[in-house]
Amino acid sequence: MKKLLFIIIFLSFITSAHSKDNDELKLLKNIKNLSDIGSISDIGCDLCGCYMGIDPNYHLNLVGFRFHTFKFVTEAHTTESLIQSDHPDHTGAQSTEYYNNLELFGRYYITPKIKVLFSIPFSRNNIDGKMLNGFGDAKLLAQYQIYNTDMNGKTKYWQRIFLGGGIKLPTGVYNKSLTYGVVEPHFQPGTGAFDFIFTGSYISKLLEYDLGWSSDVVYTINTENKNDYRFANRFNITSAFFYEADAGNFAFLPHAGIYFETAKEDKYKGEIAEGSGGNVLFATGGLDIYFKEFSLDLTLQLPVSENLIGDQPENRFRIYTGLGYSF
Repeated sequence: MKKLLFIIIFLSFITSAHSKDNDELKLLKNIKNLSDIGSISDIGCDLCGCYMGIDPNYHLNLVGFRFHTFKFVTEAHTTESLIQSDHPDHTGAQSTEYYNNLELFGRYYITPKIKVLFSIPFSRNNIDGKMLNGFGDAKLLAQYQIYNTDMNGKTKYWQRIFLGGGIKLPTGVYNKSLTYGVVEPHFQPGTGAFDFIFTGSYISKLLEYDLGWSSDVVYTINTENKNDYRFANRFNITSAFFYEADAGNFAFLPHAGIYFETAKEDKYKGEIAEGSGGNVLFATGGLDIYFKEFSLDLTLQLPVSENLIGDQPENRFRIYTGLGYSF
C-alpha cells in the first residue's frame, strides 16, 4: 500500500512539472470545472473511462491508471466571495490554473450483463505555481445491459445499451488550506459530500466497415457538505464516432466527437454562490491503442462554446491518457 501511494504521488509530481514557483498565490475563483474538478471523471464523463464503451475488450474485466490535466485561464478580477478564500477582496492579474488527476480505475463483470465500475483519484492542483494535493472522492457504479443484438440473431449492425447508477463517496480531503487560509471548494481534491450518479451508455458498430458510435450520458445529484456548500446538480454527455483497425496483435481506434456539460449555480448556506454554473461544449479527438490485454488511451478536448454564469476562468484544454490491463 505504501508503494502504491508513493507511485501515485511521484507520478502526479512529475506531470505537474510545467508549473511555476511564484511567490504569491493568485486569487482562486469560485468554479473551475462544471463537472467538479475533484470528481472527474470522469472521464470525459463520470464513467470509469471516457470511451470505455468502444474498448475491443469491453467484455473483459479491466484495471488501470488514468491521468488527466485541465488548463484554465482567469483574467484580472476582484472577488468578494460568499465564502472564505485565500485572498479575500484581492485584485489579481491573469492567472493560469492546472488541475491534474491520477486515478486507479477498474471494471468488473459480476455476470455477463452486470458490470461494476470504480475509480479512486489523487489530485495535484496548481494555480500559478502554488500546489494543493490529496486524494479525491471515490466512485462506485454499476450498470446493467438491457439490450444486446447478439441475443437477437446474427446482424451486421451490433448494438448494446447499458443503464445504471452509483454513488460518489466523500473520501477526499475538502478542507485543506494554504498560506492564506481555506481555499475555495472547487480547488479541493474532494467535495465532502455524498453524490448520486445515474448513467446510460449506448454502443453500436457496423461490423462490415468497422465503424461505430459510442455515447455516454451522466446525471449527478449533489448533496450539501459540512461547510454548508452544495455543488449544483450536473448533466454531461459524451458522443463519439470511431474506427477500428486491426494489425496482428494490435488494434487502433481513432475517435472524434463532442463532450457537453451543464450545471446550475452552486449554493452556500442556501444562497446562490456567485461565479458558478453554465455550460461548455468541447470537441474531442484521440487514439486508443490495444496490444493483446493491454491498452493505451489518448484524448484531447478543446472548448468550442462556453456560456458561463458570472466571472469564471475560461477553459483552454483537457488532456486524458490512460493505461489499462484486461483480464
